[in-house]
Amino acid sequence: MKKLYSQMTEAELQEEIRLARKELEKAVFASQRAVAERKLFTAQAYLLNPADFGPGLYKVDGVQIPFEVAYIHGIMAWGKLGDETEASYPISMLTRF
Repeated sequence: MKKLYSQMTEAELQEEIRLARKELEKAVFASQRAVAERKLFTAQAYLLNPADFGPGLYKVDGVQIPFEVAYIHGIMAWGKLGDETEASYPISMLTRF
C-alpha cells in the first residue's frame, strides 16, 4: 500500500515528483494531464515550508487572475480568486507578486 505524501521522506517525494513528470510527458488526454499535474503540485508542496507563504497577492501557475491568500492550512493556500467567494491551491502553485 502506498504512503500518503505527508508520511513520505524527502527522497520519496522527489521520486513521486519524477514519476508525475513522466506521467505528464506521456499524457494523451487532458484529464490524464490534469491528474498528473495535481500529483506533481501536491508532492512539491510537501517539500515547501507553509510558514513561507503569508497572506497577500500571489500568481497561481496556469491562472491569469491574481489570488489573494487569506490563510494557509497545511499545504493549501485559501483565499479569493477574483470574485469567487473562496478558492484553494497547493502552495507549490503560488508565486508572490
